[in-house]
Amino acid sequence: MNGDTAHTTKKLVFVDPLETIWGFHVHQEVDAKDFGTALLTQQGCREYLEARGVKIDASDATHPGYGPHLNEMWELRVETHPDRLGTLQQLGAAVAFMATNRGPLPAYIHATMHDESLPVIEQLRQEGETNQANTIWFGQKIPQMQEFFFNPPLDKEGKVVDTRTPRVYTQAQLEAAKSGAMHPLAASGGVFVDPKHVLTGGFHLHLDYTPEQRDTAMHVFDAFVIYLLKHNMRFTSTRLYGERDNGPHLSAGWEVKFEMTNSDIVDRIGLAIGWLMCNRQGMNVFMHGVSWEDGDFDEELKAHEQYAFFIGAMPPMDLQFFVRLKEQSGAYHRKS
Repeated sequence: MNGDTAHTTKKLVFVDPLETIWGFHVHQEVDAKDFGTALLTQQGCREYLEARGVKIDASDATHPGYGPHLNEMWELRVETHPDRLGTLQQLGAAVAFMATNRGPLPAYIHATMHDESLPVIEQLRQEGETNQANTIWFGQKIPQMQEFFFNPPLDKEGKVVDTRTPRVYTQAQLEAAKSGAMHPLAASGGVFVDPKHVLTGGFHLHLDYTPEQRDTAMHVFDAFVIYLLKHNMRFTSTRLYGERDNGPHLSAGWEVKFEMTNSDIVDRIGLAIGWLMCNRQGMNVFMHGVSWEDGDFDEELKAHEQYAFFIGAMPPMDLQFFVRLKEQSGAYHRKS
């Protein structure tokens, strides 16, 4: 699923996320000084998902040292939805919420794909190879101790040490952390927004590749388009582009656009995201919502910066491209 992407004649194997992804976890992992604000986002995300009928199977916060986590961390776990398509739709809703409501703090979401019938040590290895390796990142990657999944601490009996239970926040600790915290979006008149009211033009999904990866990228593109059409996910356009040939994108790549004013795309985009998580073949994926009207370069910049998310590494971007467009249009006024 995430093998070498150099030129090879080896036949690529693509997997169906409907057969692979059975849940997901939403996280923010930040310094202690920002944790109160992050906890407000957790509360907002939980309320948003529950209002959509999503069952939250666990909602916790932990101190540093749980598993691979090096900072204060909160999580929402969705693991028991009986329908795999419903799970992916819920994943898409969570992605859209975090893209539009995380504020300046980073966040991430990973799917659960490991086999829970295996011994714990083997489950952890699978988590590291699949779940963690295909995490959706918002803002930036967070330093973590990924070695935990491949070499976990063991007790004298050879069992994996429980690093979670002693680090879970008590209710009193949670209330103390949130006391006095203010979410940055509160200044706009409301703490959280419905993603459907922001991402009014749909989504763009990009996959970047190097010259050595081009053949693999084309195979991934073909398989992705076929999968979308099979599941009646009608995109509005596709594009292949070279280096520095597509706005702010510096690398060569391809994109699939869902430019739809019908807000239902927020409910359906999770299937497309899930497929890319499972089948990107180690290449970087960059995705963003569409929140701008033609000519609104400030909002287009915001969509590529704040409402964006990626899998793998954040690809190189020239976000000053939008500033230059505004200057050239004669509409640029530098803000104080």
